[in-house]
Amino acid sequence: MKTIVLSLFLGLTAAPAIAGETGCVYDLKGEVMTMKAGQAAWAAAKKGLPVAEGDRLKTGPRAWCEILFKDGSFIKMEEESETAAEALRSTAEERLFSFSFLKGKALWMAAKIKSRATSFSVRTPSAVCAVRGTDFSIIVSTSGGTTVGLFEGKVAVSGAAQEKELLAGEEASAGAGGVAVQARLSRLMKAEERRYARLKGRVEALRKRLAQRDTFIDEYIGRQEKALSDLENRRKEKLGKR
Repeated sequence: MKTIVLSLFLGLTAAPAIAGETGCVYDLKGEVMTMKAGQAAWAAAKKGLPVAEGDRLKTGPRAWCEILFKDGSFIKMEEESETAAEALRSTAEERLFSFSFLKGKALWMAAKIKSRATSFSVRTPSAVCAVRGTDFSIIVSTSGGTTVGLFEGKVAVSGAAQEKELLAGEEASAGAGGVAVQARLSRLMKAEERRYARLKGRVEALRKRLAQRDTFIDEYIGRQEKALSDLENRRKEKLGKR
């Protein structure tokens, strides 16, 4: 089966990339599960869960999950979706983020970085795309077919010996038969665009807070971990009084 790769390329340098924790589950609702790198079992995800290279996340019915990264990139996964962070590497010279999006629907908002070369890629089960933009939606069907709606920038979509360019406001469908581009967003992608428009202001506000304080995510993770610890301690105290 072919693979679809959506990549944001602004040139690469030869600087070595360093893997490490770069983000967290910023918010969620419903059943959201995680499989940490090196583990073989799924566990319930919580707000403030660190997201590092090799981690997987999936959402259940009527669930959703938001992932925020230290560079300001943001992912909103909808219900019945699953993704894996294949590479989360960052140096002073470059950013290399790579994800595998296996199923479902998600908005991807890759932060613009002017001071570093950057590569931001997303793979799905059915073609190859090079993304030269920041904000887009991906829907992967149960059969592996992929639909991409672009809201800003450009995307080169390849598959079945074809390559087509996708512009902002256009939509591409990729599958075993190749890649088809339509000049207008479908009704489904129009709904995604409206969802993106509602979310954009909130993400921009989060990016301002990240720019003002580079410890923003670490502090958020710490607060959530303390809240969970306090809740567990209160639970133990109540059990001890019985």
